[in-house]
Amino acid sequence: MTRIKVCGLTRAEDVRRAASLGAWALGFVLCPSPRQVTPERARRLAAAAGRALTVAVVATEAPDEVAALLAAGGTDAVQLSAGADGPSVARVREAARRRGLSPLVIAAADAADAEEADLVLLDSRAGALYGGTGRALDWAALAAVPRPTPSPLVLAGGLGPENVATAIALLRPAAVDVSSGVEAGPGVKDPSRLAAFFAAVARADATAGPLPHAEAHP
Repeated sequence: MTRIKVCGLTRAEDVRRAASLGAWALGFVLCPSPRQVTPERARRLAAAAGRALTVAVVATEAPDEVAALLAAGGTDAVQLSAGADGPSVARVREAARRRGLSPLVIAAADAADAEEADLVLLDSRAGALYGGTGRALDWAALAAVPRPTPSPLVLAGGLGPENVATAIALLRPAAVDVSSGVEAGPGVKDPSRLAAFFAAVARADATAGPLPHAEAHP
């Protein structure tokens, strides 16, 4: 089963709705973005997440700052979206350990030590934005290239109810990550599009069959 991460959440009602639909993970953006929330707001939103994994999304912050954001936001995981422009997985883990934290780490595929992450993220970028661009990657081209790391893949970038089945069929990710594709506006999720996205993923899974790397699921 392809897991679903809903990112860029800013409202408790959207957090509860995504959790009720069966989201695996819920992302709160703590770096500069139209969807940015404060760590204090992220902590309040995380309280509405139920059993879903809560994820602090960061970019170019230093490792100690990432650890401080994690501690303040109270999330279970961190997403290092900036890849080579941001901190390494190893340094973030070390900084987190100094605060008594052991978060699950999702790292962009171009991070220097992406293979050390629990999951690897493929997302589109635009200018200073490391995600949430609404731009889809070239999935067919990516599918033709051997995967550089055995870590489970989280696929983001321009996904929506209309195209997520194609992305799943081509890349068979462990999880898909949606933000702008289910929004009425930045940070405001559209209930009908959110439900349609979950339904589209379920239909894609029914067609595609079991994941070849299901045993590596987070």
